[in-house]
Amino acid sequence: MCLRLIDGMLVPPRLRVLIPFCALLASQAWSGISGEEYALRRERLAAAADSGSALLFRAAETRTRSGDVVYPYRQESNFLYLTGIAEPGLTLVIIPRGMQIDGGQEKFLLLAPSSALEHVRATPFSGGPVINADRLTEVLGAVASQTKTLYVSMPDIGFVNDWLNNRPLFLDQEARQQFQQQHDGVKVRNAGPLVARLRECKSDAELGLMRTAIRLTGDGIRRATQLCRPGAVEYEIQGAVEYEMTRQGARAMSFPSIVGSGPNSTILHYDTNTRAMRAGDVVVIDVGAEYEGYAADITRTLPVAGAFTREQREVYSVVLRAQAEVINMIRPGVRWGALETKAREVIAKGGFGGRMPHGVSHHLGIDAHDAGTYDTLKAGMVITVEPGIYIPPMDTTVAAGYRGWGIRIEDDVLVGANGPVVLSEGIPKDLKTIESLMRKSNPPTHNHQRRVP
Repeated sequence: MCLRLIDGMLVPPRLRVLIPFCALLASQAWSGISGEEYALRRERLAAAADSGSALLFRAAETRTRSGDVVYPYRQESNFLYLTGIAEPGLTLVIIPRGMQIDGGQEKFLLLAPSSALEHVRATPFSGGPVINADRLTEVLGAVASQTKTLYVSMPDIGFVNDWLNNRPLFLDQEARQQFQQQHDGVKVRNAGPLVARLRECKSDAELGLMRTAIRLTGDGIRRATQLCRPGAVEYEIQGAVEYEMTRQGARAMSFPSIVGSGPNSTILHYDTNTRAMRAGDVVVIDVGAEYEGYAADITRTLPVAGAFTREQREVYSVVLRAQAEVINMIRPGVRWGALETKAREVIAKGGFGGRMPHGVSHHLGIDAHDAGTYDTLKAGMVITVEPGIYIPPMDTTVAAGYRGWGIRIEDDVLVGANGPVVLSEGIPKDLKTIESLMRKSNPPTHNHQRRVP
């Protein structure tokens, strides 16, 4: 899934889809990651912070309600990374030099509502006590009395629009200022960058879950090739992809599925998915399964009628070449900016310069656009490589056959110690293989009434 390029900055869209936890018991840690690994993550974070600091992580608030409907719950990503616990109302406190709590010197402390205490104590959380959330004010006061810097990572605290008074409210800023006023000498800072440096390089356990998420996504895309033909509606493709991924164990999608055909293929984050596809169209399928809390993010572009036109083949080949050259560069020490430069260089050389309005790569992990730094590549990172070319319908600077469609190809790549490892290499993307898959597909019968824009 692409980052939009705005005023020279890569800006991620609102990506995450709420995870349906109906099959997940309260406070159950994600399978595939051991309690020991979560404990090691907390130890590494404590070691990365200065000794005179403390770190505070707040779980996502309770499930959203609308009338009598309770919507699925999704844990805050940093909290999930450090605990593996999918439970609202929790607070994780990390004090690198330790603090006296109930007679013990503790570095790690978890506060939980009284109704969830027993559930939380049964999770793999280790290294410190689990106490009642009613004591949060007491604990924060004690932490503030011996801390110079409090690093905070909290969900749902940032910018909101006060539409009634036509003004923005910066809740994050106001909360920090008020805490600092109440606790003289304590500076409140963002914990995100500290955690991001831990999250950007994946462990073997994380890679195992991501490989599964990627495999499920590939199977979903293969299923899509069986339904992709003139007359099918974009939401049919979406349904087929998501059914296959869910059938194999995906609890959710990593982001809203993008199935854009014809002119919709030029819209980067199109997710309406209601257009009936036509002969001559291409369809951009940008999807990702989420498996045990970890995301995949894959894009393939298919010819709706089974074969690309001459112009589509030309553009597709340029995009594929750009991707191949970027992937070939990937190794520890390479600067992120070099990947972007290479992709745009190849696209411009192919005659389509200025037609990629998004970044070529981003981190992948717990989030589809995962936390991490964007300076140099490091061994253990998993990143996307997703060049694209998009030509709007009204663009008269090119011949008619090039107008009104876009091509994007995206793979998930591990930065290996000795070079790139394409985790999604088994998902077809070369022209001949894609056209062969399309030809082998049997057309479904469409008897239902469709909405055709």
